[in-house]
Amino acid sequence: MSKRYRIRGRRVVGVLAAAGAAAGLILWGTGHLHTRLAAALAAHTTPAGAKPAVAATAGASGAAPTVPASPSNAALPAVQYSPAKPAPAWSGPLPYPILIADSNNDRMLEVTPTKQIIWQYPASSTGNGAAAGGVPGDDAFFSPNGGSIVTNDEDGGTILRIGYYNHQVIWHYGIAGQLGSGPGQLNYPDDAYLLPNGNTIVADIRNCRELTISPAQQILSIWGKPQQGYCATNPAQGLFGYPNGDTPQPNGDILMTFISGNRVALLSPTGQVIWDVSAPDLYGGYVSDAQLLPDGNVLVCGYGKPGVVVIFNPQTGHVVWMYRVTSGPGELDHPSLALPLPNGNVVLNDDRNDRVIVIDPQTNSIVWQYGHTGVAGSAPGYLDVPDGIDVDYWRNWQGWLQQHGTVIAAPAGGGAGASTSTSAA
Repeated sequence: MSKRYRIRGRRVVGVLAAAGAAAGLILWGTGHLHTRLAAALAAHTTPAGAKPAVAATAGASGAAPTVPASPSNAALPAVQYSPAKPAPAWSGPLPYPILIADSNNDRMLEVTPTKQIIWQYPASSTGNGAAAGGVPGDDAFFSPNGGSIVTNDEDGGTILRIGYYNHQVIWHYGIAGQLGSGPGQLNYPDDAYLLPNGNTIVADIRNCRELTISPAQQILSIWGKPQQGYCATNPAQGLFGYPNGDTPQPNGDILMTFISGNRVALLSPTGQVIWDVSAPDLYGGYVSDAQLLPDGNVLVCGYGKPGVVVIFNPQTGHVVWMYRVTSGPGELDHPSLALPLPNGNVVLNDDRNDRVIVIDPQTNSIVWQYGHTGVAGSAPGYLDVPDGIDVDYWRNWQGWLQQHGTVIAAPAGGGAGASTSTSAA
């Protein structure tokens, strides 16, 4: 039996075989969640050898330069912290600013817990990001030292690393508009991360492989092998069925997520399978961007409508927490990435509802929202298919705003998408 699917909300359609789900008693979560620990901070050098599609700009990805290039982002707070030793937390449901990959608006935004835009790429506050030299923000993740951001364009087949303070392209890979598996090509790259050693990993979805790419744009390793037709998942046999998540762990392991078979697997730095399991029942959705929690459980989205977010034990298949609402303002529409917050809440991008939300697992209610549910837009307070998020633990925004009070934009009326108290059924 098969079903139609879209890859992360973009416009590519394929056929996916329906997978069996691991059974488990659904319990309401009572313990706090914790953010994943960060790897040690590392300095990275600018690679040589730019591709014709994008001109790479020399620059470092470390702490803030003394003179930021963009007037609208002048005097941004310096990198002083890390996920292992984060900046002072804000009070309330969202303790830190959120980096949002706003894909259909071709931009990335950083939004405070008070819903003010304090950073964006491209630097222009209006207009189409692609036209201004940006790329569709299909994902966005901070580098290990917080000084740059890695984003990928699935449709365009490219990866960019952008300097946080100077808005310059530090590094890129792929040939824009040329999806494929040939030299320098990618086919729907997803979840690109910069590693502490300066290499970049990416889930190359439609090539059914995971790549490690050097600063000099050389492919250092390929996990997964070519398959004819539909790609199956069996990592132990080198079969990577449409990987759409590859979250790096502090010890170098990588948590892989595979659409084919709805599977999640933990791999060693050399690609050896540590464990490989089916996700629980995702009610018609498929797995997206699994995250490994410190207690060994897995947080993962079910990409569908109604969408679902679950935490499960990969050893037993036991579901320890679930958020699933089947109608009304609490219903999710193709959520693709959920991250744990240090206060126990969960933040996620609800792609086709055009919003980023925070859920309190203790009450199973939405307690913070940016974006207007199901209403796409580009004005302050609006999003259009946000497809990725990350948390800024590196900068003390609270102290900076108290001192400067300067923002790029704020929603009319001071809010975006009123905080709700919609509980899961």
